[in-house]
Amino acid sequence: MSEFLNAALYYAGLGWAVFPLLPGQKVPITKHGVNDATTDVQQITEWWTKWPNANIALACGSVSGVYVVDVDVREEKNIDGFNSLKEFPRLPDTVQQNTPSGGSHYLYSSAVPPANRNSFRPGIDIRGNGYYIVVAPSVHPNGKRYEWGFGSGPWNRQVVEYPDFLRPGQRPVPRVTICTTPLVSTDISARASAYLDTCDIAIQGQGGHDKLLWASVVLTQGFLLSDSQAFDLLSRVYNPKCIPPWDLSDPKDERDFRRKITESRKLVPQSTPGWLLEEKQPGCTVDIMKFIGQDVPEIKPDEDGYCQDKELSYLCSPTGLLGELCSWLNCTSFKEHPFLSLAASLAFLGVLFGRKVKDRLGSRTNIYCMGIAKSSAGKNHALQQLRKLATKADCYHLIGGSSIASDASLEIRMARQPATLYLWDEIAHLLSHVKSGKDKNFGQTVSTLMQFYSSAESTYLGKEYAEDGKQKMIVQPCCCIYGAAIPEHFTNCISEMELHDGWLSRCLVFQSREDAPLRQDRSESDIPERLIAEVKRWAKRVIPPKYKPEKSLEDNCSAAPEQMLIPASDEAEKVFVDFYEECTRNGKDEPRFAALWDKGIQNARRIALIVASGDEYETPHITKENASYACRLIRYIINDFIKEIASEIVSGSIETNKRKIISVVKKAGIKGIEKCDLTKKTPWFIKKSRNDILDDLLESCEIVAEMKDRVVRYWTIDNYRKHVECKTNQ
Repeated sequence: MSEFLNAALYYAGLGWAVFPLLPGQKVPITKHGVNDATTDVQQITEWWTKWPNANIALACGSVSGVYVVDVDVREEKNIDGFNSLKEFPRLPDTVQQNTPSGGSHYLYSSAVPPANRNSFRPGIDIRGNGYYIVVAPSVHPNGKRYEWGFGSGPWNRQVVEYPDFLRPGQRPVPRVTICTTPLVSTDISARASAYLDTCDIAIQGQGGHDKLLWASVVLTQGFLLSDSQAFDLLSRVYNPKCIPPWDLSDPKDERDFRRKITESRKLVPQSTPGWLLEEKQPGCTVDIMKFIGQDVPEIKPDEDGYCQDKELSYLCSPTGLLGELCSWLNCTSFKEHPFLSLAASLAFLGVLFGRKVKDRLGSRTNIYCMGIAKSSAGKNHALQQLRKLATKADCYHLIGGSSIASDASLEIRMARQPATLYLWDEIAHLLSHVKSGKDKNFGQTVSTLMQFYSSAESTYLGKEYAEDGKQKMIVQPCCCIYGAAIPEHFTNCISEMELHDGWLSRCLVFQSREDAPLRQDRSESDIPERLIAEVKRWAKRVIPPKYKPEKSLEDNCSAAPEQMLIPASDEAEKVFVDFYEECTRNGKDEPRFAALWDKGIQNARRIALIVASGDEYETPHITKENASYACRLIRYIINDFIKEIASEIVSGSIETNKRKIISVVKKAGIKGIEKCDLTKKTPWFIKKSRNDILDDLLESCEIVAEMKDRVVRYWTIDNYRKHVECKTNQ
């Protein structure tokens, strides 16, 4: 028996599923790799008898009950995972392996699996379902062997509980752990249990979910307990008193129960985290909703934009499948733009769930998202990655062409595939071509897209032709768009007319203002298997009909597809009603943007439907949290559009030309731009027109000019102030 076979059988005896790798490599020998992992003695013996020097791979995740914190050291890339670990509390002692590259594998167990995350921190990866690690006595490609740490082998120690502070998506916890807090003089668990007895019990129909959320806040933030500790106390002490209790043997109820623990960490209580660790504890007499706010308390922007950044951070951290997709797009990007990743993910899931789900008002998941960022900011990353994901998940048929020839081509595509996602780079070029009116083939493109948007719950009828049979009829089209553009191109291709005719109100504009720096921890890993599996499961999902149709229809496009009705809780409907009233008030207060607010509630319901469908596969439902998230996202998008983009929208060629001049002057920065250089950068103007525009801009104080040695130089107002300050400081 080879040492590799002996070791592989030992690991299998621990319940660890293993499979063979090429000798001295990390590449699977078997066809399906990690999916072939097993604890079967006969299969393992057969493998290593055939390949006696094969390396051993341990499958991470539920198949082995092992979740790995992979700490890597790469001197050539200046990455040291051990330095990254310093921001966290000390890792719990557990089974640990030294890797030949200088890193370590820390093995943990958990009833609540942590999410997979490449580059959780520089040099730290979290490995679970779908991943594997190479284990001793395997040989690294550099010729050195993997070895279990001294006194830390699986024969020396037990695999212990996964540390909550290393869960992707969790808020950081204080470095001082509970057991060393000087204020703690009694048993934390006993005190937390006693405190739960004073909390209001959850009663169905009487805000029960809020009461459970509050009880979770008490444990996770008041006592700083881990998720697993909180779940243990809530299930043993709190749940039995609830009316009715959650049935934790039911996977749906258990997920709902655990979700409240996750949500509790997003709340921002008025007290300092750990306030219940003090000897003198306040009685449970506070108003729950007043204390924790409504769901995650909404953060209003202040003058320096700090609070607005916090609100954006919350919006860019959604739950469920949407959150997993956003996370993958972010960790694989050269430049992280989480708001753009959110936009692309929503559009992708919108078409994935399209024609399969609806809410009680008939809302569907078709949405138009625009990602706006500076040139070379990595806007097209999401487009490329989503195409890869669609290919891996066998649903590339959902992806439309990267460009279109005419509005008729849109109709033909949608008639052939009623659920289609268009991923368009530089969508501004398309829209400006449409706006110019020079090509009649494009004249009706935007109009057709607007009709697709509004026909998602009914039937789209195309234009009439003289020839019989040419008119397209599409039942419940689900057309989704993610289009990328740079700010100046986007604003140049829209005008006041689009603000009022309904086109812009149908578009959700996600703007990333800053050009993010290059990421040093970018991962080039494969698409997570779980993500592929979930996307594939939804892509192939067929909603069974409630009744058997009288006759079959040959043309699938002419038949209304069966859809799942996604219910919304009473609390969620109240959130929607409140937001509808808010949108109505805002539309009256700001008539110029009334069309944007008019579509606000419609877009919010679509977003909530997407989030809810991604949170739960079997029996999705729209929770209060889903509704609140969707309404806050739409509110943020509209307010951001009004503040940052609307002022740049112009009507008429004169205003357009003024904006072009201002844009050139603005790009020159605090150095300003000389008249001769400005002329070179605006060759489409004749001299008189350019001079007339400059005179108007100077007179309206939109730009500033200085003459020195007969050379004229121009600045925008803000850059001129900075120029003067710089000269003063010198």
